[in-house]
Amino acid sequence: MTEIDLLRACQQHDVRAQTALYNLYKTRLMGLCRRYARSQPEAEDMFHEGFIRIFQQLHTLEQSEKLLPWMKRVMVNTAINVYHKNHKQQAETDLDDAWMHASDDHLDTLSRLGNYELLELIEQLPDGYRLVFNLYVIDGYNHVQIAEMLQIAEGTSKSQLARAKNLLKQKLKTLGIYSYEEH
Repeated sequence: MTEIDLLRACQQHDVRAQTALYNLYKTRLMGLCRRYARSQPEAEDMFHEGFIRIFQQLHTLEQSEKLLPWMKRVMVNTAINVYHKNHKQQAETDLDDAWMHASDDHLDTLSRLGNYELLELIEQLPDGYRLVFNLYVIDGYNHVQIAEMLQIAEGTSKSQLARAKNLLKQKLKTLGIYSYEEH
């Protein structure tokens, strides 16, 4: 069955096709949820809520080649909705202080870690920092988009990213993976 056949069958509420779609993308989409969640149970809740939304809204998708990006967007939006439901917005932070401690070397250092280790470090970030870090560094959204999605100021997005990077550097230094002298 081609992806377009699978999409069309799912849009016609074919249970076998829906199961096939779920099985085809569950690992990738669960991984996305794990990055945004504070815990495995929260990730599973996001994942299941996201798949419910996917099946409810699948009829709106017309191009099969956009299926995976669309499903990822639904999952990211679900993660953001969970964040909004469970947490109050954090106050603006001191942007100058945050940027003073940040650098762009985080990607090089983080690339030395395996996916599992990186996921564990990201999970330890405070909720707002974790969301912004994931959206910006991993999923490629810019600060304007993040601010709109999270309903925060653009400066808050930049500040939370800088603080997330700083916290990750501190954790990496503690683990002996990162040295401030290297950079």
